[in-house]
Amino acid sequence: MQIGIEEVVKKAGQRIKTISEVFYPPIDISEDGEEIHIYLDLPGFNKEDVRILSTKSGLKVSGSRKKKLAGKVVYEERVEEFSKFIRMNSEFESESIRASMDSGVLEITVKRKEVKTVPIS
Repeated sequence: MQIGIEEVVKKAGQRIKTISEVFYPPIDISEDGEEIHIYLDLPGFNKEDVRILSTKSGLKVSGSRKKKLAGKVVYEERVEEFSKFIRMNSEFESESIRASMDSGVLEITVKRKEVKTVPIS
């Protein structure tokens, strides 16, 4: 029995694909005074492909896209969708959330709620 290169690649890809079907984009978070900056690497995604939902405890960032593949698919690993929840350790103002995307990097800026010191009498 002879196995062609397509079958070998397919079998090797099956193992990898089960791992890569779940895509968690790399993330960096920095603080600058009362602002929190969140950066997600989303190569191949456009800003129209991405959604940001604000919840009480954080942000849910998700996206989906259509892959453009020509001809017969021999090996496939790139993902079509992703979802990531970013838990916020401090309360934030949901109205202050700003987002921009440049060269496949999504930047989200969030402003913390003002924390007040309560005087003790």
